[in-house]
Amino acid sequence: MLNKFINDELPLAFVWLILGLFAGLVYAIEILGLDGSMTLLSPERARSLHISQMLYGFFPLMLSLLPFALFQKEGVLSENAIAHLRRYFVVWNLFLLFMSMAIVFGNIRGLPFYDFPYQLNFLLAFSGLFYLLALLDALRRYEKRPLWVNVSLAAVIAAPIALVVLMNPQYGQVEKTLIGPHGDNTLGMSFALIPIYYLLVKLVATQEFKPRWHGLWIIPLAGYIVSLIIRNFFHPLSYNEEWFFQYLTLLYLPLLWVWLRDAGVSFNTNPYLILSTWAFVFVDVQGNFLFIPEIRELIHRNDLVVGHAHIAMGIGVAFMALAIMYHLLPDLFRRGYAILWAALIALMAFVLTIAGIIEGGGFSGAVEPYLGVRALIGVFVVAMVLKMAYDRLRMPFDSPLKLYHLSGFLSDAGGGVILILGGAALFPMLGFHFSGTYEYLVFAFMIGTGLAHWYGLQSDPHRFAELTATVRAVCASVFVALYMAGSLDGIAILVALYDGLFALVYWLVLRGKH
Repeated sequence: MLNKFINDELPLAFVWLILGLFAGLVYAIEILGLDGSMTLLSPERARSLHISQMLYGFFPLMLSLLPFALFQKEGVLSENAIAHLRRYFVVWNLFLLFMSMAIVFGNIRGLPFYDFPYQLNFLLAFSGLFYLLALLDALRRYEKRPLWVNVSLAAVIAAPIALVVLMNPQYGQVEKTLIGPHGDNTLGMSFALIPIYYLLVKLVATQEFKPRWHGLWIIPLAGYIVSLIIRNFFHPLSYNEEWFFQYLTLLYLPLLWVWLRDAGVSFNTNPYLILSTWAFVFVDVQGNFLFIPEIRELIHRNDLVVGHAHIAMGIGVAFMALAIMYHLLPDLFRRGYAILWAALIALMAFVLTIAGIIEGGGFSGAVEPYLGVRALIGVFVVAMVLKMAYDRLRMPFDSPLKLYHLSGFLSDAGGGVILILGGAALFPMLGFHFSGTYEYLVFAFMIGTGLAHWYGLQSDPHRFAELTATVRAVCASVFVALYMAGSLDGIAILVALYDGLFALVYWLVLRGKH
């Protein structure tokens, strides 16, 4: 049930993942000297889109399925809950669309994270309503609710409120903690991952699993609460106080080890979960090492920290989500992808670490070759995810009409995306006027026409072909009229010719054929 649901949702989820990775690749190339100022993916926008999609796109969506994967395992997941989940995905995907458009059109706040208009958080909170309804549907099927279920319910109820409050630019804490204390924030962020690791271990356990050694998470939680009280009601944390709270994260390492051992989880059971745990251990130990004052002063905010973050997010958190996908769809998210992905991100972190040491004065040398290797690794990561998406999307193109829809999808949807991102640079190069206003609406309409062709590939190909041909004919007539009236230049004739010919191919050649 859940397996089919997520398989149906994967195509759009892959779009967000590929978009985020592509933005990161563009940013990596721009650092090397590529001028993207004439496109919508200037360096600051590309970086913002990359980080925002990693934090809000594919991975958190897949992670949010964790309770429902457990519900399915325990036999309490219903079709009604799946229907609510589908509505939750609809609203969250709308948020990702609005967020992406806001960022590429420059509506950003200049923050290292959460760099999109604050108002969009209300859309996220709205999606949480359907998530809560799905959760409640499963909960009422328990005769006696387990503790993990009650904790999940409390978190889901509190999350939308916390989101709207903490993200507020006037009184929220997010923007303040970006420039404030670091050690206790790390403790809090690390603690937030521990319940997720617990549920993941419970999901993939090969034998009866009862968690032990609770003190190893209770002590850090108490420390985090104390740090918040000190920071908010008494005084800013001193460096030594931050350092003390940072070191409490080391208590999580034996806790994760004993959980995995007691549950009988190994690399063969779920490679993504094991690699995620290894990444957590590495980042925890490395983070405490980097907190040493003399080291922190040298590498703070340079590429070594960027490499540290890529291990934390690109393997640690990302593989938590992919562990769920491996559990649900093991034939698609194969073990080989886990190994390749981890190797590529680890190599990227290594070259960024070398670049960071050079930037910190550890030894002399040029950082550009290492940043070039980083960009090359990014190419391989994007290619790998494209292969995964291809594995899911591939279908037989066994008729001329399917090839017609495929060409329409690639030319219109693909061309529309390219023109939205780079039209401001391409039009002048081709000798056409670009006002930067109505053109973007035309490009968006192109993407919509391309998506109609995509739906024609999925079902009812003749109806969707008739629809797109009619739309193209109407658009072609308007472009010709505007050209003849002198309102548009030669680009109007090219668009009209393209759309008119595409419509005629269907009406004169393919209509009536199967």
